Amino acid sequence: MLDVDFSTQRRVPSLWLGHLLVFGLLFALVVSWFFVQTRQAQQVFLEDASTRARLLTDAVLLHTQGAVLAEQVLADILTRFLGNSARFVMYLDGVAPFRADELTAFAEEAGLSVIHLIRAEDVVQGPPGWQPSAPLDCQRLEQLIRLPEVHTIVFGVAAPPGCVLVGLDSRHTEALEAAIGLPSALAAVAQLPGVVKVQLAGTPRALTIPPAPLPPITMRQLADGRTVAHAVAAVAGTELMLDLDAGSLLTMRRRLWWQFLGFMLALGSAAGVGGWLLYRHQRGHERQRLAYERQLSRQREEASLGRAAAAIAHEIRNPLNAMAMGLQRLQWEADGLQPEHRRLLEIVLAAVERTNKTVTGLLDYARPLRPQVQRLALDVVVREQVSLYQHQIELQATALHVRLQPHTWINGDPDLLRQVLDNLLRNALETAAVGVLEIEVSRVADSALLRLSNDGLELAASEVENILEPWFTTKPLGTGLGMAISQRIITAHGGQLTLTVPQPGRLCVAVALRAATAQSTALGTKKAAAHDR
Repeated sequence: MLDVDFSTQRRVPSLWLGHLLVFGLLFALVVSWFFVQTRQAQQVFLEDASTRARLLTDAVLLHTQGAVLAEQVLADILTRFLGNSARFVMYLDGVAPFRADELTAFAEEAGLSVIHLIRAEDVVQGPPGWQPSAPLDCQRLEQLIRLPEVHTIVFGVAAPPGCVLVGLDSRHTEALEAAIGLPSALAAVAQLPGVVKVQLAGTPRALTIPPAPLPPITMRQLADGRTVAHAVAAVAGTELMLDLDAGSLLTMRRRLWWQFLGFMLALGSAAGVGGWLLYRHQRGHERQRLAYERQLSRQREEASLGRAAAAIAHEIRNPLNAMAMGLQRLQWEADGLQPEHRRLLEIVLAAVERTNKTVTGLLDYARPLRPQVQRLALDVVVREQVSLYQHQIELQATALHVRLQPHTWINGDPDLLRQVLDNLLRNALETAAVGVLEIEVSRVADSALLRLSNDGLELAASEVENILEPWFTTKPLGTGLGMAISQRIITAHGGQLTLTVPQPGRLCVAVALRAATAQSTALGTKKAAAHDR
């Protein structure tokens, strides 16, 4: 058989290149689109976070200005009130010195917590039981002195050679400062949606509100695993640090990821299905091409074999026939030959017969097949052919199992099909340790199926197909043409002959032929019934 170059199977077809190029381009576009969308989403989030941070900074700044102004106004009011009270006490004490009980009564009447007089000769206080955390002296005058542990604000004026100190209960002012102060504003900002943390570094001083630029935003991860947008803005001479929740960005990222994965899954599925269809198409095309090449090669081989067979028939077979006839005559007429000479004569005659069979097989393989088709029952043909080998089967003690479906009608050449059956049965029975021989005839859909299975296979499953090649044989005296001729006969009938190995050491030969039509089957059934009668 001519050698066929199968190296083209290893080349990448241009259609595959186009397929890979298209899906590679789509993949690159999807990845680029995903990264652009992710970058845009993050940019939008950062711009939004920066705008929110500036709004919060402006709100804190406004509240800081109000808190500072309120603190200054409150300090001014307290300074004026307590200063006037202290000077009035100093005036009255200059007219008539106060006693402790008088100072207590005056303090209660004026709404003061304490009045402390430091004179040159003594110190008078009312009420006398009021005790500050630190002793009162004349070192800090004309300023508000806050004593938070006793909730009192003290203010003093000079009264040479001493001073007058008056105190006011600070609980109400402390509540007011807490309500309008900066800590409450920061606490209120921290409760706003999307604010994770707000912190002011230092004490605000400025009372004006300059135009605030958009604060820079950086992404960072907290110790608890949350991702936040961190902003630092200048507020009234100090820094306001804000941590804004980045959950919306993460949600958008997750949504983009799911969209990306979904699209990639759809793209991969489309690529897989398209690749599979393309692979199927190319494999089918490749099989058709290879089958066509094999057919052309087989036709060339058969043409060569036909010419070689004609030459062999003319040049070899006639001399072989003459030699065979001469040897036979010599065998019949030479009674005086020694036994060893007679044995040698038989060996030579057997060799000539084998050579003649080889030539005959070659001629049968090379001869064009033209089946003489007629309706026949495959089960009947098989039963008749098996009966010819019944004696040999019994001698070999071969276990025979035959299952023949009645009225399995086909259109075929009975002589050629018997030749196929003869080859199959002879090959099975000539196999060493045939063991169990199974023969089955059945009808499957529009096909008639013949299966013949036997033990004794010595080839590996990957080498079984070689049996159908010409000149391949595992028998010492075989020509290797029987199965090749059988395959040609089945192919000429429009059927198929396949070899399988259902289990190690066992060969199954399956022959599928087209079943006869219903009209042909009915006609054949009537003929078979008439023949039985």
